[in-house]
Amino acid sequence: MIVNYNWLSEWVDINYSAEELAEVLAKIGIEVEEVEKTHKDTILKIDITPNRGDLLSVIGLAREIAAKTGKKLKKRIEYKLPKVKKEQKINVTVESNEDCPRYTASPLNNIKISNSPNFITERLEKCGIRPLNNVVDITNYVLLETGQPLHAFDFDEIGGGIIVRRAKNGENIVTLEETDKKLSKEDLIIADNSGPIAIAGIMGGFESGITEDTEKIILESAFFKPSLIRESSRRLKISTESSYRFERTADMYMVGYAACYAIKLLEKYANGKIMGKIVDTNPNPKISKKIPFSYSKVNELLGITIEKKKSISILENLGFTVSNKTGDKSEVLIPSHRNDLTIEEDLIEEIGRFAGYDNIPLRFRYSNHKPIWVENREIVEIKKIMVCLGFWEAINIPFIEPYWSSPEKTEAVYLENPMWSEKGILRNSLIPGLLENVKRNLNRGEEIVRIFEVGRVFTKGKEEEENVGGVIGGYTLKNWYENDREVDFYDIKGVVEAFLEEIKVLDYSFQNCKNPLYLEERALSVVSGGKACGTFGLINQEVCKSNVFGFEFCIKKLINSKKEKRFRKTSVFPPLKRDISIIIEKTAPFEKIQTLLDHSTKQKARIKLIDVYHAERIGKDKKSMTIRLEFYNPKKTLTDDEIEGDIKLITKKLESIGAVLRE
Repeated sequence: MIVNYNWLSEWVDINYSAEELAEVLAKIGIEVEEVEKTHKDTILKIDITPNRGDLLSVIGLAREIAAKTGKKLKKRIEYKLPKVKKEQKINVTVESNEDCPRYTASPLNNIKISNSPNFITERLEKCGIRPLNNVVDITNYVLLETGQPLHAFDFDEIGGGIIVRRAKNGENIVTLEETDKKLSKEDLIIADNSGPIAIAGIMGGFESGITEDTEKIILESAFFKPSLIRESSRRLKISTESSYRFERTADMYMVGYAACYAIKLLEKYANGKIMGKIVDTNPNPKISKKIPFSYSKVNELLGITIEKKKSISILENLGFTVSNKTGDKSEVLIPSHRNDLTIEEDLIEEIGRFAGYDNIPLRFRYSNHKPIWVENREIVEIKKIMVCLGFWEAINIPFIEPYWSSPEKTEAVYLENPMWSEKGILRNSLIPGLLENVKRNLNRGEEIVRIFEVGRVFTKGKEEEENVGGVIGGYTLKNWYENDREVDFYDIKGVVEAFLEEIKVLDYSFQNCKNPLYLEERALSVVSGGKACGTFGLINQEVCKSNVFGFEFCIKKLINSKKEKRFRKTSVFPPLKRDISIIIEKTAPFEKIQTLLDHSTKQKARIKLIDVYHAERIGKDKKSMTIRLEFYNPKKTLTDDEIEGDIKLITKKLESIGAVLRE
């Protein structure tokens, strides 16, 4: 949120410079990201946590400053409407009180569209909003000052009254930005007899918007269900100042007062005349709540002694009403704008916040009755291995875009109140975050990108898992014996094999991989102990257009697959080596051939793949593989005659799976 210093000063006396004010706000948990001085003013860019929607206004911030400094607000928004001789009747229908608990509509005529006064345009521009005309600017001005979103409709463009309802599947609306949006039954809309005229709480429609010819308007001020606005904003990919506030729960009590305030400004700066009473579907909302409270529990939870008198003073400075100031037990009446407070611990947190967390002494406790979690030791070792393999570590946030979830979306863990509207689920893989890292590095000119991450992934209905993932892109590490080239499948396969060897996972095999993250014909699963513990390969080209290869393993499964290395005496007798080249189906995995040959020889043999060759002359769907056989006997030197039988047996086994010896 952006707010300017002079505007705040109109609401509360501030005996600090802008820089000092930033420090004061930081002490009560409100982070000021930037302080920018302008001509005769200072702009503050403030980071507001999602649960504090009440701070998304000048009034909200002024209340916090007043509570911290012990001062009182200099202004109040409590305007009354003028008497109306002739009433213009407006029909308002709300189909669901749950979707829209309160809706007000105010008709005004005699409107003169013009530019706004300088003080309004200057403040809007300083807060990042482009001025349009006096009517629209006043609704935005009131929004910034009170935190209550408003919208003005052209009265003459609305037919048959206002209806607040869910959209029908397939309904369309052209927004004020002149973009066509397809609606569904999950979207809440404002409509008239002909169809949608606004997406509730998000953006108005083009047809009912304010123009130079507008003479009559209907001013809307309402409260909409936060979850509906959040979901529609995310689905329709529209984020506005209004939706940002409705998503974080606006103040239902402010709905009527904000409308009256806007009417006063419209009368003064747009020549507007009220031509009917405000239609209010819920003029006396029951939104006050009481929370049981214990003074002794304050000291118990905070770990310091705070006098009862000070606790009461903090609560009352925040605008709360304390029922009992003598005994230990009390009830605290919470004002409507603090909808984030629901339990006693919330109130104690407020007391701790204003008493100062820096006044709570540091205490260090050590206990060794439980052993260190085994995976923590393994994680340290894994990180060392990855660094030795030439990778740099990344630490990403655990939130990703919904399109990364499974097609059925049954395994995704959706966030009810995400910090970023586009990152609405907890990650089920480390790969999405690592791909963003690769993209950023490649775009900035890096030629060699090798990044890994160790972190938790989340799946609905299952326990959290600690995974290790890595990606490579661009070019290979430079060597004296080869020219630069782009990374390929065998580079990531080599990384995986080296990683598994270092972590002592020795008994494993490769199988076909059907993970949608990877291109199926260029990816493999790693299986150990009959269970898949990871995957690697070329990232799906629909996800990442350039050639980026990645891998991901479950650390717990890797730990369960570890085996201690056993060393044996080196044979004093040299092995007898034979190379055979075969032509076989392009899709045939070497692991299948290796398993077949392992059980086909009488003599002990080591089997290695030393070359793979593709060419049209050997067949479009064929490949040539050169396999090295190292025969050995720990007790004697083998002769050619002794291994000849094994060579013939191997040849027959290879022919049985469609392989042909290459001439």
